[in-house]
Amino acid sequence: MIIDSRPKIKGSKLSLMSQDKSSKIINYSVIISSAAIFLIFISLIPISQKAIYWNQCLRKTYQWLDKYEEGLRDWDKASKESIAVAVCNGAVYEPKFKTN
Repeated sequence: MIIDSRPKIKGSKLSLMSQDKSSKIINYSVIISSAAIFLIFISLIPISQKAIYWNQCLRKTYQWLDKYEEGLRDWDKASKESIAVAVCNGAVYEPKFKTN
């Protein structure tokens, strides 16, 4: 025995969504949500590559400062990391002197 729980109003053309329409809406919602998540994932790839490059720059610059810079040997870790961050961000550059 099947019980219909939809309201029955005599003389009214009350139109409720059929099961077929609701399943189609759910299917479309799942497809659109999946596509949106996929596009967000794709857009994050360049950002993650930049982060990997920057982290490598920071690590290698810190190691280089720690190993080769005689004047910085007695500096603390935070100060060396601060210089490494400036180098990787492009804030430190070699100045070009004007010669007349």
